[in-house]
Amino acid sequence: MFIIFRLRKAALCLLAVLIVISGAAAKPALKNIQRAPMCLAVVMYHGLCREASGQNRYMISPERFREDLEYLRERGYNTVFISQVIAYYNSGAPLPEKPVILTFDDGYLNNYTYAFPLLEEYGMKAVISPIGISADREEKEKYRSPRWSQCKWEELKKMTDSGRVELQNHSYDLHKGIGAAKRPGEKEEDYYVRLKADLKKADERIIAASGKAPEAFVYPFGSKSSCSDETIRRLGYSCTMDCENKLNYLYSAGDLFSLHRFIRTGDISAEDFFENTVFREEYHE
Repeated sequence: MFIIFRLRKAALCLLAVLIVISGAAAKPALKNIQRAPMCLAVVMYHGLCREASGQNRYMISPERFREDLEYLRERGYNTVFISQVIAYYNSGAPLPEKPVILTFDDGYLNNYTYAFPLLEEYGMKAVISPIGISADREEKEKYRSPRWSQCKWEELKKMTDSGRVELQNHSYDLHKGIGAAKRPGEKEEDYYVRLKADLKKADERIIAASGKAPEAFVYPFGSKSSCSDETIRRLGYSCTMDCENKLNYLYSAGDLFSLHRFIRTGDISAEDFFENTVFREEYHE
């Protein structure tokens, strides 16, 4: 009897795992409910680096990131997850006033070592979109540095478990060539099949780490084709993000495709970046 019980328990555990993995293909339907117009700012970071020699267009100092969080807190902005915005349009779930989304692309180790402690200190949230194959490869690395290494899945899990970080899909292995764009001469259905295979693989890794299926796809390099958003929509995602430095004016869930993001370079102050770049049209006091 004990053996039968153990076998039944093992079978139920296996079924639960299969249900979680299938979540990559079974995403909630987009309801596209009309809501009050909203202006949404999305900021794009990549990594944080302490050494001045490693800072560039995509790597800013931890002190600059702290300055950003300080600016947002002092002026009453509220950081939210993309899933919260999707829920707002799907079910009317409330959003705080003056919402802002902070995103980190690629999943660098410094997101864990430098950005995550600051998010906890300031009580703020961020969306991290790791490259699936890079996180897999990191599991075998013996020598790691916040300056160049990627996060391991266990580090990403720790951040999501805190409630301060949400993971979204940035592809499993599309960070080469033209990224997630349609190849020259590629048929749309072949394009769909190719993206489905890659994104599903990334989804499975993210679900295993966070217990939640990604709802958004972040275009590698911001590269896409005219049919890309519709293809991603067909795959069950509710949002895509690009790299255009623009504010987002949202009226319905359909506007969540091709969300624009302001790239945060470290050469200007938080006040200059937010007031003269991000919020120059809205929220400006």
